[in-house]
Amino acid sequence: MTLSSSLLAAGDFNPLSFDPGAFWLTLLTFGGLLFILTKYAWKPILTGVEARELRIEEAIARAEKDREDASRMLAEYKDRIKNVETEVAALREKGRADAEAMRSTILSKAEADASDRVERALREIELARTQAVEDIRREAVGLGMAVASKVVGRSLEGDDYLRLANDVVEGLKGVGN
Repeated sequence: MTLSSSLLAAGDFNPLSFDPGAFWLTLLTFGGLLFILTKYAWKPILTGVEARELRIEEAIARAEKDREDASRMLAEYKDRIKNVETEVAALREKGRADAEAMRSTILSKAEADASDRVERALREIELARTQAVEDIRREAVGLGMAVASKVVGRSLEGDDYLRLANDVVEGLKGVGN
């Protein structure tokens, strides 16, 4: 039996009592373990901890850089969206202006075409009226000649015919206007 087991068996164990043998044994064990750890384990543990710290610092730096990049990209996308909205509004307004211009052009062409047709119709009416008046004059002259030859009882010739025709035409000019 050892000393600690005999103390436990006797029930006289006091954790606050000083045992010089245990003290030196604990100190020797601690020193040996410290020597072995310092000689063989301390450098690899320290290297691992330093490498881990370095990886953590790099990860933090990458995260900060990624966050800055994301913030910058977000700002760029917001600007692009704002520009796209502006361009869409400009295109919409341009489309409206083009449609209005096209409507105005079509309307003015239609008005010009209608005006041309009215003018052409008026010219044709005037031409037909003039032609009708000329036809009526010719008929009147022919009828006048027939009546005159029946009244006079003879056929008119030369200067008589011309003078009589001019008198009838002059009389009809006042009627036509």
